[in-house]
Parts: sequence; C-alpha cells; structure tokens
Amino acid sequence: MLNDDFFASDELYERTVMLPNGTEHVLHFKQVPAVEFRKFQLSEQSGDEKKQTESMARLIAASLCEPDGKPALTVEKALRLNTAATTALFAKVLEVNGFNQQGNG
Repeated sequence: MLNDDFFASDELYERTVMLPNGTEHVLHFKQVPAVEFRKFQLSEQSGDEKKQTESMARLIAASLCEPDGKPALTVEKALRLNTAATTALFAKVLEVNGFNQQGNG
C-alpha cells in the first residue's frame, strides 16, 4: 500500500512573497494534486489562447489559500493579478509543490 508520501499533502505552507516594489507579503499555499499540474500542461499546449493565458491563474487559485485552508482567490480574481504578482505567486506554487527540488522541474 502507498504511504502518504505519494499524495498531495494537506499541510499549509507559509511563504513570503516579495513584489518588485519591495513589499513583502506572508501568504499560505497548499500542494495540489498532480491532476492540477496536468490540466496546466494541457492548457499550455492546447493551442487555445484563452486556455493558455488563464493556465497560471488557475494553478495559483488552486494553491493559494487562507491560513484556515480555504481558497484565497477565485480564478476570476487570479485572472486580474498583475504580471509581477502572477510571477511571484507562481514561483511559490512551484516551490510548495516540489518543483525547485533537485530532479524536478
């Protein structure tokens, strides 16, 4: 039987997000199941401009949460993020989901 190491953790991860204007924000993220990354990949490769342009916002909305674990953003709100915020938040989503570890992403 597979142990918990094979599954997205229920743990919340506190990360400091720094924006280019120098402001720091302590935010919470959760791991997302692999299916969410697969959706991201398929959206990126779809050839559909709308799906491609929304893919990062969808993944951010799936991972960014309140300290109690509830979603912090809807996809609609995530679509309104500016470029700097999207880039900074997306980097933390990748980090929390293990893409900055050796051998990943």
